[in-house]
Amino acid sequence: MKILLIAPCPFQEQRPDSMDIPQLTLSLIAALTPPEHEIQIIEEVYGEKVNFDGDYDVIGISIMTQTCIRGYKIALEFKKRRKVVVFGGIHATAMPEEAILYGNAVVIGEAEGLWDIVLEDIKHHRLKPFYKLDKLPDLQSHVKPRRDLIKCSSGKFSIAPIETTRGCPYNCDFCTVSRFFGTKQRHKPVRDIITDIESCKEKNFFFLDDNITGDKRYAKELFREMIPLNKIWVGQASIQVASDPELISLAYKSGCRALLIGFESMSDAGINQYRKTLKTIDENIRAVRKLQDNGIMTMASLIFGLDSDTNEVFDVAFEFLTRSKVAFFQACVMTPYPGTPVFNKLRSQERILTDDWSRFDASKVIIRPENISPEKLLDEYDKIKWHFYSNLSIFKRSYPNIKIGFFEAILYFSLNKGYQKRNNPSSFSQVYQNDSNNPVDFNVAKYVNT
Repeated sequence: MKILLIAPCPFQEQRPDSMDIPQLTLSLIAALTPPEHEIQIIEEVYGEKVNFDGDYDVIGISIMTQTCIRGYKIALEFKKRRKVVVFGGIHATAMPEEAILYGNAVVIGEAEGLWDIVLEDIKHHRLKPFYKLDKLPDLQSHVKPRRDLIKCSSGKFSIAPIETTRGCPYNCDFCTVSRFFGTKQRHKPVRDIITDIESCKEKNFFFLDDNITGDKRYAKELFREMIPLNKIWVGQASIQVASDPELISLAYKSGCRALLIGFESMSDAGINQYRKTLKTIDENIRAVRKLQDNGIMTMASLIFGLDSDTNEVFDVAFEFLTRSKVAFFQACVMTPYPGTPVFNKLRSQERILTDDWSRFDASKVIIRPENISPEKLLDEYDKIKWHFYSNLSIFKRSYPNIKIGFFEAILYFSLNKGYQKRNNPSSFSQVYQNDSNNPVDFNVAKYVNT
């Protein structure tokens, strides 16, 4: 069969030269596909076009919440042409009854152990509407992603996505990761990961794991094995990494030059609620500086619009960002993704302002927090991004991040200027809210059938 795999993206969000991290999902699906089938991948975020009249038998569409409406529209076009459409991804897992309205089948959860069954059922005309494993796959069987079918780049950088683990023990109430991948971290064999990295022609790569250092023993073994490969990498980790000098040293020697760290909140209430950060702002600042002193830059991720947030949260956050001189800043707005406790809570309290899934991307104000008005949240959110990425701020934060070396200086300035352009307040300067004639009822058909 001829199979087309699609990562949809709304037209207004497509960024052909973006600084985003390449996805791995579809290349893994392609690798799981038996060799007798032909595979093509389309990633719309890079401006790639879907040929609706192409000679395909099966259409696989991986959807996130912010891309699902576009995915449903694509599916309807292919169903008009009598193609078999299979949905997968986080949103399809959270909302399978919604996804099946626009496709022929939905893969719930991870694809290992299911995708080949789906294809066999299509081949023998016995396709079922839903497919789900009884338990999460153990990841011990090596699957080499088909990176030859995807675009391994982030802006001007060539960068390959790598996955070593799945699952996150933190189980934050706003996060879909633990609901999709589980709360226990599962590992791929270190030897298989090394083989995978060695096969990549790219010098740079990104660990997609939600916490690459979550299991310190495993991480140290992996980093030791990576040292001879002479690669450069960035990834995501908990700030707890700074408490282990050996782990920091091995990370740097293995090629780590930057880590995205989810602090989530710097308010007292936020620090107490989420176990991902240290106890005080001063402790977190010292941890960031320890990483800098060991050659590793930090991207600090903070969430605004928590129910515990007050107007002062932005001043506290900016103090932390300024004093720590973190290299980069990921500012997120609290977003109630379906399948999470936060979604259930805010929906029951009628504090979700829109049911247009395309707005659910953690960069838009779509909720009414408990202690801040939506308009105030938007205004302060725009300001903190703009101030952080101002020319003066970029210069003031530069020294501890560029002293590491020439490559790090290029990375620091190029990414900061790129984020500066993207985080202009005029880009998304509004609160997204349904009008009075459009109730928030989460009936996606009103957006799909426009």
